[in-house]
Amino acid sequence: MKPSRISWLSAVSFALFLQTVSGQSFVNLNFEQAGFYVSPTPVNGWGDFIDPTLAFPGWTVGNSYGSYLATFYNDLSLGAPAVGLMGPNFPNGPGYSPLQGSYSVLLQYFDIAAGPPTLSQTGMVPFGTESINFLVGTGESDAVVTLNGANIPLVPISGGRLAGDISAFAGNVAQLTFSTTTGKGGSGDWFYFDDVQFSTSPVPEPASFVLFGLGVLFLGWKFFVYLYHDALNKRLDA
Repeated sequence: MKPSRISWLSAVSFALFLQTVSGQSFVNLNFEQAGFYVSPTPVNGWGDFIDPTLAFPGWTVGNSYGSYLATFYNDLSLGAPAVGLMGPNFPNGPGYSPLQGSYSVLLQYFDIAAGPPTLSQTGMVPFGTESINFLVGTGESDAVVTLNGANIPLVPISGGRLAGDISAFAGNVAQLTFSTTTGKGGSGDWFYFDDVQFSTSPVPEPASFVLFGLGVLFLGWKFFVYLYHDALNKRLDA
């Protein structure tokens, strides 16, 4: 290994150590640091089990029961709870292309063993933070996010993201945990996400989504009435 690469890895490891012991800012929120530790799988080939400290620098893999949890790179679990790193060259039979950059995270739970998988990190929520948001897979609804064990209600926002109000935690050290819902069985409790961001913008109130939807329906109805009357007038004039 080249000296420059050794120095870089040492610097990253030391930064992660400082973040852990002193409650500094969250790190690796886009999961791209995995690229410095894992080797790409063969083109159209499958990966295998991987050390979670290599796949998710700065994060801790676990579950609510503290039992064994599989960690994969470019592979899928067949039944056990698992945390998977999805990256370049994955065959994508299940359709898990990275949501952004080169790496995204898949949490798998089948409701048949142990508890839901978790990916956690402790850090300082930036001062002035109003909300947290992150990219999710198309149609994703199985996300569970907590801060210090408190569930964060989530709503969809633009850009294929989910967001939640965390203003109460701004400026405080907190444990951020991502997990999955339970109770669907099969592959229903899978959660695919990426690019976690803290934002100074508040989460839109659910009422605003309702009002927006009603406004769109009203405009659509007005347009339909206009077309109907226009067609009727043309028939009467003919």
